[in-house]
Amino acid sequence: MRKIALSGLLAFGPLAAQAADVTPALTDPTPAKGWVVTIGLSTQLGPKYDGASSAGLSAMPSISWRKAGDADGFSAPDDGVDLALYETDRFSVGVVGDFRGGRYSGSNNRLFGMRDVPWTVEAGLFAEFWPVQDRLRTRLEVRQGFHGHHGVVADFAIDWVERFNGFTFAIGPRMTLGDARFMSRYFGVTATEAAINRYFMPYAPDGGLKSVGLASSLDYKWSDAWSTTLFGRYDRLAQDAAHSPLVATVGQRHQVTVGVGMNYSFEVGG
Repeated sequence: MRKIALSGLLAFGPLAAQAADVTPALTDPTPAKGWVVTIGLSTQLGPKYDGASSAGLSAMPSISWRKAGDADGFSAPDDGVDLALYETDRFSVGVVGDFRGGRYSGSNNRLFGMRDVPWTVEAGLFAEFWPVQDRLRTRLEVRQGFHGHHGVVADFAIDWVERFNGFTFAIGPRMTLGDARFMSRYFGVTATEAAINRYFMPYAPDGGLKSVGLASSLDYKWSDAWSTTLFGRYDRLAQDAAHSPLVATVGQRHQVTVGVGMNYSFEVGG
């Protein structure tokens, strides 16, 4: 399955379309032609920035596609946007991208004097392996930031997937690591910033573990064309990220995101 999203954080939920019934090869040797395209729109409520204690709403469109006749694949809502360069039934590897929102001093008066961190596009590689086919998925993404930050981020995910009566349920742990450049950009405080802002002392975090957490999603197919996805994720900031004055003084280490998405699928080129 190939996919691309117009936002980066996320492609949300499994594809909502089913391929047409395939008859036995003896009666219909011609493979299905064309593509199944899925467009979606998701709305989520989550932290305004990494470590924030306040939440905000955001909306994210998405688009994905697969060959007609191929079975629906699984994609978690917090997966990056990926394109497989090599894939088998259990393993795939390729390029991946994501989008990370910024942090702006205007979102909290206690951030006065702090540098704004603009939005960031992250690009890199992913690898995905199913130890138990169609049930247990493992995934690694390693991405380099551009624009807002120029560090490296690694996301590890494990998902247990269950399908029943039109529903697809998934749940599993998450872990995120960042190098020193990433951690400094989002959780560090320079001496100049500390001199201007009376809430913070200078702070220089090292690279390492940023957070651990749990993510879950529930997708329901109303028809071959329509599906709805509910999703949620909890992250607990760890180590140097949790000890940052940006988190300990004006933010919080508990980060919760919830959302809902609607997807519409249709065939083209058949």
